[in-house]
Amino acid sequence: MRERSDQEQKDLIDQIRNALDRKTSGVSGEKPDWIANSFAVNCTAYQSETTLLLQLRHRDLGSLHALKTVPPGSRDDAVLLQRLRDEAKIGLALRHPCLAETSALLRLPDGRPGLLQPWFAHSLASIVSTQPIAASQVISILRRVLEGLSAMHALGYVHCDVTPANILLADGNFETAKLGDFGIALRIGRKHAEQGMRFAGSPEFAAPEQRQGAPAKPDQDIYAVGRLARRLIATDEAQSPQRLADFAQACCHDDPALRPQTAAEALQLL
Repeated sequence: MRERSDQEQKDLIDQIRNALDRKTSGVSGEKPDWIANSFAVNCTAYQSETTLLLQLRHRDLGSLHALKTVPPGSRDDAVLLQRLRDEAKIGLALRHPCLAETSALLRLPDGRPGLLQPWFAHSLASIVSTQPIAASQVISILRRVLEGLSAMHALGYVHCDVTPANILLADGNFETAKLGDFGIALRIGRKHAEQGMRFAGSPEFAAPEQRQGAPAKPDQDIYAVGRLARRLIATDEAQSPQRLADFAQACCHDDPALRPQTAAEALQLL
């Protein structure tokens, strides 16, 4: 029989404690009404097999927040729980105006960990499908994404999933766009296969070598920014200047050696 790791033993002890707490209090962890005695659950904003996103409201301040956790049925999944803890470590280490903040790692009443984050009503994905985006706005978005990536890369992380869905907007304002969701971010040089994932990312935006499972490198994020630029240009292509198309082409080379190697180099092309 395989010996449990220290973290698995801690998870098991937590599960026993949480089960006893629920039995004693009669409170079910399936749909917690309060979290950390401070946040009311407004609604479920998103749910998949691996992720549950709740909209919270602070009981005293009335402010809206997001909480990312695993679905109730996955509360005993050691792999998903560890991924969430890893995401928390990365998010809590990152503080930059162009990156979405991770405020805290909390515990739900049933023991599931939850990432507390600011609430963003919109993502760029919800806007690019409904309206044209002017060239000046495209440049603003790309600059903010690259500045956020520069901060991530400086700390030794690769985002691995730069897409419109992960660019968050407060009140639809492009000037304050933030890159978020560090769920599949990696240390430079690491592979998703080491976490049990054959491929992680969005095929439309992932660099060819990322799709093939290569170690994470900053220029893979630059490739994704180039794909993002093409997606934004397509919303108003007739009015887009040639330099934006040239920028996208420079970032999207299949050969990694031909791309800008850093976010700072890519910024110079804008």
